[in-house]
This record gives sequence, structure tokens and C-alpha cells, in this order.
Amino acid sequence: MSLKPIDLTGGKSVYCFNQHQMDQANDMFAEDSPSGDTIRKAVADLEKNCTRNEQATIAFMIIQHLNETSEF
Repeated sequence: MSLKPIDLTGGKSVYCFNQHQMDQANDMFAEDSPSGDTIRKAVADLEKNCTRNEQATIAFMIIQHLNETSEF
């Protein structure tokens, strides 16, 4: 049975990312630092070991967890 890919393009959504947030994430990903190394390794591991749907689900679950545990 083939799974339909999770739509990541938006639409009716509870969460919205703006360009500034995406730019900051890209900067952190690209920076030559221990944090950048950690992020690149985590992304590479997910891309190597998980399907697209699994990667999307992990991303959404991390966002949900951050929202539920945020002090803001």
C-alpha cells in the first residue's frame, strides 16, 4: 500500500512559518559551530533513516512539543 505524501505547502494551518524564521534556521544550519554541526548531523540522520512522511511527522511533533513546553 502506497502512502500519500504529507502536504507541506500550507493551506488551513495552525502553524505558520515566516521568511525570517526560515532564514534564521538556514543560518544556524549553515554556521560553522558545534550547534551547526549538531543540526546538520541530525538532519542527515533523519534523511538517511526516515521516509519523507516520517521526516514530516517528526518535524510536526517537534514543533508541537516546543509549543506545549514553551514559557512564552
